[in-house]
Amino acid sequence: MASCYCRNLQTLTYRSSSDPVGQEVLWALGAGCRNISRLQVTPAHPSQQPTRFGNRCLQTIGRCWPRLISLSVGGAGCSTQGLVAVVSSCTHLQVLELERITDLSLQVATELCKAGLKSLQMLVLTHTPVSGQAILHFHSVCSDIRSILVDISVSDYFEEPDTQEAKHLFGEILSTLKVLQTRPGLCDVLQVKADGFS
Repeated sequence: MASCYCRNLQTLTYRSSSDPVGQEVLWALGAGCRNISRLQVTPAHPSQQPTRFGNRCLQTIGRCWPRLISLSVGGAGCSTQGLVAVVSSCTHLQVLELERITDLSLQVATELCKAGLKSLQMLVLTHTPVSGQAILHFHSVCSDIRSILVDISVSDYFEEPDTQEAKHLFGEILSTLKVLQTRPGLCDVLQVKADGFS
């Protein structure tokens, strides 16, 4: 309906736990609404269809809206391959929010930065396990970046979050991020929010 009657649509937010957006819907929307510049389609958590939004959706977003300036995506179905596809197509992205992506290691960060993100100003990582090295890489390569927001919990990193070992290791991850927050250049950019983090 939106693709038929709202052809000048510029901003779209769609979140659902029962019926997350799929590739066919994105394709139909892209056929009619070519002017979308801000898109938030991360599946709500917990999702009844956790893998419906995935790499094919990311590729479709890249094909339909190469002029996106703000994008919010995520979920277990999104891998490095899909993320690389979308950032290489959407070269004007200023804001990128990744929610519940399974892993954001240095290798993934390197691939994403090599594929695109030249205009990135704000990176939001919500319940996405990220390494300190990945944050350093984004900060050093994305020259326009002004804000990196990290919101994490122990369960994002470990399958058994209540064990002593998981809590201990999560504490080490947080202390690494805390050290990064004191680095010159990063202290005004990096914000970390986590359970037990002060």
